[in-house]
Amino acid sequence: MHFRKNETDFWSWCRHYLRRAKSIISAYESIESTSYRIKNIKQYKEAKEIMEQYEVLKYSLTEEQNLLLEQSLINNESFKYNIKTFNNIDEIMRNWSRICFPNHKPKIKSIDKKEIGKSIKEQRLYYGMSLKLVADLLHISEATLKSYEMGTRLVRLDVMYQLSQIYNMTIDELMNITL
Repeated sequence: MHFRKNETDFWSWCRHYLRRAKSIISAYESIESTSYRIKNIKQYKEAKEIMEQYEVLKYSLTEEQNLLLEQSLINNESFKYNIKTFNNIDEIMRNWSRICFPNHKPKIKSIDKKEIGKSIKEQRLYYGMSLKLVADLLHISEATLKSYEMGTRLVRLDVMYQLSQIYNMTIDELMNITL
């Protein structure tokens, strides 16, 4: 779940991202299946981050602003629109922006070869495939695949594309890329 630092995504964050995050957390914590948890750990972590941002946002607001946030912005109840409401929404949005987009947070995606290696190994094991089988499908040596999985070498893009096809995932999902 990725959103941008603009008014449209602020409203989406309030109305959609929070609900979706709550739903993902609830499902993840109620389902005991290991394979489900492995497949959905990235979504769960993103959902937890959004809920942490929400908690911090609530603490940064006045009681009146919290009420406006809960009732009107999140639950979509009607509200009286006046200058005070406008100022409160503006303040909520400014706080949201500072919390969700701190200055020190990188704005571009990063690649961690150890995380990628861990992710591709998890997928191979999840599908019950041997190192040899996957290496043969990729036309690379087992040693090369093992070095990718251990995170000692960065996976080539063409190999990532082939792995995404084997495991039926997008490259971003397979690489476990986060902002």
